[in-house]
This record gives sequence, C-alpha cells and structure tokens, in this order.
Amino acid sequence: MKFFLIVSCLFFSISAFAQFPSIDPLRRAGGGNNGFGQPLPENTRKARTVGNKLFAEKQDTVKVIIADSLKSKDSSLQSTVKYTAQDSTVMEVDGKTVHLYGQAKVTYGDIELEADYIKLDWGKNEIFAHGSPDTTKQGEKVKGKPIFSQAGDKYNTDTIRYNFKSRKAIIKNIVTQQGEGFVQGEKVKKDPDDNLYLVHAKYTTCNLKEPHFHIAARKIKLVNKKQVISGPFNFVLSGIPLPIGLPFGFFPVPKKKEIGTSGIIMGSYGEEPRNRGFYFRDFGYYFAINENIGAKILAQIYSKGSFGVGIQSSYSKRYKYSGNLSFQYNYNKPVAEVVDPTTTQTSAKDFSLSWSHSPANKRPDRSFSSSVNLRSNGFNRNNVNTVDVSNYLSSTSNSSIQVGRTFAQKVVTSAGLNISQNFTTGQMDAALNYSIGLNQFNPFVPEKKMIGRWFESFRVGLNVSGGYQATNSKVNSITSYSEYKIVRQLGDGTYQSIETKPLTNEEIRLRDANPLTLSPAERELQKALQERLNNVRKINSLDALGDILADGQFRTTYSIPITLPNFKIARYINFTPSVSLRGDIFTQSLEYKYIESENAVKIDTLRGFFPTYQTSVSGSMNTRVYGTYQFKGKGRLQAIRHTLAPSISVSYAPDFTSRLFDYKKVRIDEVIDSITGAVTSTELKRLLPRYPTLGASAGASGSIGFSLTNQLEAKIRSKSDTAAKAFEKISLLDNLGINASYNLLALGDSMNLSNINITANTNLFKNLININVSGSLDPYYYKLVGNKEIDDLNPAGRITRFYKISQGKFSLANLATLRSANVAIATRLSPETFDKSKAKPRETKSNDPGMEAMKKFVAANPELYVDFSIPWTLSLSYNLNYSKQGLANAQITQALTVQGDFSLTPKWKIGFNTGWDFQFKAATLTNISLHRELHCWDMSFNWTPIAGNNLRSSNYSFDLRVRSSLLQELKVSRRRQTYGQGGF
Repeated sequence: MKFFLIVSCLFFSISAFAQFPSIDPLRRAGGGNNGFGQPLPENTRKARTVGNKLFAEKQDTVKVIIADSLKSKDSSLQSTVKYTAQDSTVMEVDGKTVHLYGQAKVTYGDIELEADYIKLDWGKNEIFAHGSPDTTKQGEKVKGKPIFSQAGDKYNTDTIRYNFKSRKAIIKNIVTQQGEGFVQGEKVKKDPDDNLYLVHAKYTTCNLKEPHFHIAARKIKLVNKKQVISGPFNFVLSGIPLPIGLPFGFFPVPKKKEIGTSGIIMGSYGEEPRNRGFYFRDFGYYFAINENIGAKILAQIYSKGSFGVGIQSSYSKRYKYSGNLSFQYNYNKPVAEVVDPTTTQTSAKDFSLSWSHSPANKRPDRSFSSSVNLRSNGFNRNNVNTVDVSNYLSSTSNSSIQVGRTFAQKVVTSAGLNISQNFTTGQMDAALNYSIGLNQFNPFVPEKKMIGRWFESFRVGLNVSGGYQATNSKVNSITSYSEYKIVRQLGDGTYQSIETKPLTNEEIRLRDANPLTLSPAERELQKALQERLNNVRKINSLDALGDILADGQFRTTYSIPITLPNFKIARYINFTPSVSLRGDIFTQSLEYKYIESENAVKIDTLRGFFPTYQTSVSGSMNTRVYGTYQFKGKGRLQAIRHTLAPSISVSYAPDFTSRLFDYKKVRIDEVIDSITGAVTSTELKRLLPRYPTLGASAGASGSIGFSLTNQLEAKIRSKSDTAAKAFEKISLLDNLGINASYNLLALGDSMNLSNINITANTNLFKNLININVSGSLDPYYYKLVGNKEIDDLNPAGRITRFYKISQGKFSLANLATLRSANVAIATRLSPETFDKSKAKPRETKSNDPGMEAMKKFVAANPELYVDFSIPWTLSLSYNLNYSKQGLANAQITQALTVQGDFSLTPKWKIGFNTGWDFQFKAATLTNISLHRELHCWDMSFNWTPIAGNNLRSSNYSFDLRVRSSLLQELKVSRRRQTYGQGGF
C-alpha cells in the first residue's frame, strides 16, 4: 500500500501532459514509466496531498521520457491530453482516474473543456465535468459550470460526459450559439458526427438566460452546425406560450464568414388612408446563396387592388469587387380619392432598376464600374421611401457604366453608357460614349535623357472622344424667354407655336396639384399646362424606342492638347501658356427658315457628315499675396492674415462664324407712326448655331479674364495657459472669389463684358454653421421693343450694348442686375457640439467578418438605422434660389428643412423630418417616427401626416420584428422604410 502511495505522490501537480497507453498499473510501475508518455512538469502551485506529507515533499529526480510516437496498440487517443487545475489534481490508486479541482481545464486536439470539477477516466476513455456549489455570491448557486469548446463553437452546460473513443457525449442543460441564434436543451445527446439531439429545447435569437421570446419544441436536432431542425413547436413570448406554431421547423445556421442566413422576411402593415388602403408589404424570403452573394424577394399587397414585387441582391468577392443589384415593379391602381372622376386615368406601372458595382483592387491598367438608377417617371413620387428624403423629392437621376483600359502606359481607352432622366418633364437622354487618348509626351527629347531643362516640359498628346446620343425630347415649349417665335409644321401643313417662357409659381402649383382640390376652371388650366409641358415622346413600345434611336446622332470630338513650358516672372508670378486644337464631327445639322405668315422661325434637322474645327491660344498668370496685421495688447486676438490669389488670363480664338453659324432673319417688326400713320418694317437677324450642342460663340474671341480669391484667417490666444497649443488659427472667411472676362473682339450680338460671378463660403463657430453664397451680376441694360405683341412674347426685353450704369443716376442698384443667386445655410447639432467629451467612442475592429460587414453597411447607409448611443441630433438647412431673365419677373424659391431625433429614454427615440416652403406658404414633406429598442426586438411607428405634394398621400405604418444580434452589439436598430403612395 505504501508503494502505491509513493507512486501517487509523484503525480501530484498543478498541470500535467498525458498520452496514456492502456497498460496495467503493475507494468507501468515496474517498467519505470510514469504512465503519461510525457515527463511531468515541475510544480508551479501548491498541490493537495494524500497520505504521508513527508513523501509529498520529496522530488523524483529520475524521469523517463517516452516519445509521442510510442503508443500502445490499444490506445484510442489521437493527440496529447493536457490538463490543469488551480486548486488540486488527485489521481486514484488504480492510476486510471484523475480528479481536477478548481478552474480545471482539459485540452485534447480541438476540444477544450473548462469546469470547476473535471474527472478523467482513462480506463473508460471518458471525461466528466460539473460545477461546484457557490456560497460566496448571493443568488449564484453553482460556480464553474462546464464550458465545452470544439473548433471554435462553445457549449455552456450543467454537466457533461464525453467519450474520447466514441466521440459521443451526454449533456444536461446546454446553451450554445449557432449563427445568430441560441439553442437550449434540458437533455442533449451528441453523436460522433457532431450532431446534437435536444429534448425539451428552445431556439431564440435573444442572448439572455431567460429569453424574451423563443420557439419551444419537445425535440430539436442540430445537424453538424449547419441547420436546426425541430418537430412540432409553438412560440413563447415573455414566458407565455402562444397558440401559434408549426408542425416542423427548419432554421439554417450560417458560417461566421457568411453574412445573413436564408429565411422568411416578415413584412409590415399599415394604411394609406387617401390612396391604396390597408397594406401588407416588405414580406418575402431571403436566400443566402453562398458567402459571396445573397438575394431577397419582396412583395406587397394593398386592399384596393395595387401590388408590387421586387428582388434585391448583394454580392462581393474579397479583394476583387462588390456590388448591389435590385429590380422593383409596382402596379398602382387609380382610386377615386386622388383622380379626377371626370377623366379616365390608366393604372400606373412603375419600375426601378438599380445596379452598383465597384472593384476592390483597382488595377492601374484597367477599370470597370457601374452606377445604374433607371426609374419610370412616377416611381419617385409613388414608391420611394421617405427615409431618404433627397431621393424621395429628387426630380433627376443619372446612370452610368464605365470600362477603361490602358496599353503600355501610353494609350488610354474607355467606353461607357450614360443615361440621364428628368422625372418632372419625362425627358431621357442616353449616350454610348468612347474615348481614345495618347498620353502627352515630348517629341524632341526622350524621357530617359531629360535632366530638368525648361524646354523639356513641352508636351503634346491626342484625344479622340465621341459616341451616339439619343433623346426622347421634342420641343413643345422652352422654359426661357426668346427674342423670336419658334413654330413647327404639322402634318396638315399648318404651324404650331412653341411657347418660350419659364413656369410661374402659379403654374408650378397647378402642375403639382390634385385635380380634386381645383375648381373646374383651374382643371382646364391644368390640362392645358400639361399639354404644353408634354415635351417628350413616350417609350411604350419597341417601335417607339426604335424611332427615338433612329433620330439620334453620332458625334466625335478630337483635340491635340499642347503643354508649353511655364516659367516665373519676377520670381513670384507664374506664367503658363497653352495651345488648343480641337474639332467636331456631327451627323446632324440645323436649318432655319423664316415663315413670313407666322413671323416666326421653323427649325429642321438635316443628316449628313459635318466636320468642324477650332483653335485657340492662351496664357495665364497667377500669384499669391499675403498681408498680416498684428494686434498689440493682451487680448486673445493676436493677428489677422489676408491671402489674395489674383489670376489674369489672355486667350485668342480665330473667327469661325461662317463655318459654325448662320446669319438668319428671325423676326420683322412693324412700327406705326402715331402722327403720320406710316408703317415701317425692321428686320431682326441673329446668328444661329448650325449644330446642336455646339459649345462655341460667334465671331473671333480675344478675351482677358480676371479672377481674385480672398481668404481671411485669425490667430488667437488659447483660453487656458495649460493648453497644448499657446495659439490657434481659425478661419474667418474660407473663400471670397470674383471672376469676369472681357472680349476685346466681340461684335454684333456678342457682349464685351461677361457676367460678374461672385462666390463665398465660410464656417462659423468652429464649423458649427456652414454658409455658401453665390451670385451672377449682369452689367448691361435691357429694354422692351415697344411692340405689345412682341413684348408679351418676350417680357425679358432685348439686351443692348450699353452698360446699365450709363442709363441712370449712379447708385448700387444701377451698377448691375442680379441675374441669379443662391444662399445655403446649414448646421448640425448634437451633444458632441457642446461637449467634445460626449463624442461617440471609436469602434474597435472586430475579428468577425459578419460584424465588420454590418459596420460598413451601417456606415454607408446611416439613414436606415437608429443610433441609440446619440441622445439627440438636430439638423437645420435653409436654401434660397433667385433667378431673373432680363426685365421679366424674378423667380424665387426658398425653403427651410428641419431634421433630427431625440431619445426620450435610453430605449425610446423619436425622429422627425419636416420643412417650410416660403414660396407656397406650406409645410414640405413631414415624417414622424417612433422607435423602441426591446433588446432582441425592434418596434417602430412611422407617420407621414403631410406628403408635401398633392400627388402623394399621407400614410402610417407599424412594425415589430426580431432584432439581429449583430445590431445588438452595434447598439443600432434597423429603421423601417415608409412610403408615399407605396412601394419598396
């Protein structure tokens, strides 16, 4: 007996490594083998002793090492077993059983077990673990419950018995996370294929010990960490079983590198009181196809007959590319509440196609990108969600697909498709473009022999670009005044006038008004206005599309850019000369014909081959001038620095008028003498461009351009003597610029002095308020013709070659006329604005690919999420636009927009978006949202009481759905979409 006690003492250690052959204790003792296949490590902690303490204090200096490869034939262990215990390690006298006490840990390959008590039985190849009673913490009955880990997956249990040989396990009260879900079971059996069979099981996405909700099933099977399959189950909410369930359940478990998992998407319900009625929308199914691509199919139905379907997909390939693709279709049935009952209106069939693609590793020699956003004209008004207000109110859209390739770092080629849409007018312009360019080079000195001499900066290159352009636009009206009348010839030989004037505020109101809100007389005016604004051909068939494409034109532009050596004048002035040679090749030409019976001009389009060319020479000088004013005294303001950046340019272009313009008669004015009654006729002739989109002016050009940019900065003393910087620099005026040009060779209708453009922007109170101002001043005098018919046609009058200041007394108002102006003021307030210590802490990078992908998506789409970590935000913006053509009345639009949110409590948040249109004296689009974070649920209510346009209707929606565990960690909630008349 004493012999076995001595042997046992040799095994007392805090940590040990074991690879146990199945040999009996007598052979193990007699052969000198320690029975572990590894030398015992030195004791680092005090071990618990059994028997005589004298033997425990002695150390065995004789150690026999057996190599890892020497295994008994009947051993079933495939790896070294490592175990540690903080309290004690006890081996029974038979040598086959080891007891580990106090924060015990056993590692076997990819398997790791931690518990307060672990028992190793080498005779049965079995391990057993459980917790221990805990009397140190109130409410905690057991401490150190077993945590079983395998290949990165953790299983929290009450007890576990695992067999190394069969790889089977019996577990009591397990909790494990699978994907974003948590599985619990009272009794669990694990088979060799890592399948789990759970009895009295729960499945939930709530990470609490007692989840807020779960599905309860008598049996659940977890199939190899890939899917959860259950028998009959029912829902349990806050511990209350609900009579809602299914006969079976299937829940896929995504891998960590996958983003999302396939499953049903629960929709939201609500009502559009004045439009399509009650609805259930945004319901469907999400397909997690693989780790690179996912797609969801969504649908919506309305109680008054409207419906919609759509598909949205995201794809990515790490280090290569990423993108999104979506298609949406809506059938909107007209209802009496928003349609004039005296008219017949067909159903609206709206669609939207979006595709964005961008490469992750942009190779210098090739590129491909796309940004497609094609929509039907009514889609924005009827179907876009009000979360993104800019999209909801947008009247234009642009789409492009671009591909490029560079050859030998000298030849650059590109091709692309560009489409622009105007949803207000219905106009669509498309262009299939190409370009070929030769990088600039010095033809006289090889690049390898350049040593920095001034003439080596001479460069010459070649650019050729062009493509096919088509549009569905037809000229029914022009929204700017014209000096002459334009007509088109109808099929019966008569002529129809094309109106040339901008829309008044009253016409804009009629254009957007609901017919039911108008009087009978106003409805007639609205119909006439809609007919006048119908400047497009509908693309409702392949034949219509073919006609539009047939009317398109090819255009090619070629240029030879020449860079001349630049040099300094008087050390501080930079002089840059340049020469430009360019030309265009058109396949369409414009022909103008004066129609005497209408006293108007008819414009026809001719087809053919029309080459043109232009040349110009220019030079520019620029410098910077600094001035500083120092303040004396002990005040905080120490100095102000003024920076001026003047620039002067001179350019010359020969006269190509005969090649590019036609001098045509456009109008005959008849004036009756009030005394004699004699009638005199005066012909009005104008230079008219031969080619559409010419981009050139008539006559020779010898222009002198001038621009001046100003900046003001202040140097102030810090408030505190202990500040990191004794002085700090602040910007008083970021930019104040003025530019104009004077054409010395202007003749005929061309004016010498151009409009004077002014721009300014600054940030006040440490970037709290941003201000941008721009304007254009016209120095010339305008006058009416004196003929009532002509003046009614063109109330803007005719520009003269006299300056406005020469026609009256000197005053600021007589210096020039303000032609256009824009004022934009914006600010964003939050707790961080007033206390930098309340700034949101920077998030650390996560090792979970799913979490990182979610962070990127939230950062790219902040409008789709509610951030509960920010107590409140408030954004204010004011925009004023002013435009005036000649003597006509000015058009002014101004609006104030207010957007923000605030937290009532850490879990309640209210968001709002509204504004005021000063021109129409009415509120703009107004949306109010209420969000409640319920840990593992999200509840939201959205209400749009004011749609901001009579063609849109107010609505509300309520949404309650399970919250993603990824969003729980990010402390944000998914903001649900709200709509105008409906849709995705």
